[in-house]
Amino acid sequence: MIAPRHAGSDPARDPTQLLESPHHRSLTPWVRRAIKQSLFAVGYYHQRLSAAAFPGVAVLCYHGIRTSDDESVPFSDLHVTKATFEQHCRLLANACDPISLSELRDARLGRELPPRPVIVTFDDGYRGVLDHALPILERYGIPAAVFVSTAPVLDRRHFWFDALCRRQDEAAVLKARALPYHEWRALMEETATPLDETESHRPLTSAELQRLAASHVIEIGAHTMTHPTLALAPVEDQQREIEGCRAALERVLGKPVNAFAYPYGNVFDDYTAESVSLVRDARFDLGFTTCASFATVKDDPLQIPRFMMLDTVGDVELAHRLMFSWRSA
Repeated sequence: MIAPRHAGSDPARDPTQLLESPHHRSLTPWVRRAIKQSLFAVGYYHQRLSAAAFPGVAVLCYHGIRTSDDESVPFSDLHVTKATFEQHCRLLANACDPISLSELRDARLGRELPPRPVIVTFDDGYRGVLDHALPILERYGIPAAVFVSTAPVLDRRHFWFDALCRRQDEAAVLKARALPYHEWRALMEETATPLDETESHRPLTSAELQRLAASHVIEIGAHTMTHPTLALAPVEDQQREIEGCRAALERVLGKPVNAFAYPYGNVFDDYTAESVSLVRDARFDLGFTTCASFATVKDDPLQIPRFMMLDTVGDVELAHRLMFSWRSA
C-alpha cells in the first residue's frame, strides 16, 4: 500500500519530500545520510512516527546478533551488531507498537491492531539471539519469534552455509543452495562441521534453546530441519523437512510450535505453492516469507511478508524506512 501524503506538503515544510521525490537521485548517498541523521537528531522521525498509522504490520527479519568486534562471521551483513540492535529496539519501543505472534493471531480473528504494529523475528537459531538479543528484548519489553533450523541444534554442528563459507566463500554457498536437493544434501554432509560451545557464532544447543524459549517475550517457530531450498526438493523431502522440524522442536521444548518461516523465503525461487500446502498440512497457523511488504490481516496467513534487516540499517535508516521508503515501495 502507498502511504497518503499530507495535503499541501512541500519540501520547505516537509524536508523528507526532497529525499523521496523523483529528483532524489541527484543527491549523493553522503548528503542523503546527512539529511536523515540531522532530522533524526532533532526528533523529526520520532514525531512523525508517533503520529503515524502503518498500512499493516512491519515484520522485521533478523538472523544473528553479534558484537561489534566479531566481523569475521560468514555473511556478516545479515548479523546485526548488538549496539545496532539496541538502537532498533529503542526506536521501536519509543515510536512504534511491538506486538507478538499471538497478537497477530488475535488480529486475524478480528481484534484491532495498534496504529504502528511491528513484529521482531529471527531466522536460523543462533546463539547470539540468546546471549545478545534476549536481554535487550526483555529490557524494552519487545516480543519476538525465533525460527529454528533444528538439525544443527540437535546434532551440535554448524549451519551448513556457515561451514561451507568458512571452507570456501560466500559465492560457494550461493552456488550450493541452487543445486538439486540430493546433490545439496551430499555437499552438506561432506562439509559438516561440529560446533565448539566456546564459539560465539554458532547455532544454539538444545539446552540453550530451552533457556531462550523459557522467556516470556519469545515464541519459537520452525525453519525446517536442515535449511534447504524447498523449491528444489521432492515433495516427500519437503514434508520431512517441515514436519520433522516441528516434531523435533516440540520434543525439545515440550510445547506446541505453531509458526513457520520458509528458508530464504522468496516465493517460486525458494518455496512453491506445494511447499505452502505442506506447511498447511503440518498444521502451522502462520508462515513467513522474505517478500518485502507490510503485512495485513487479509494476507495469506501462510505467506506473511517480512522486511530483511541488515547491519547497514541503523536506527536512522530504520526510522526513515518505516515512515517513508517501505510505505511507498
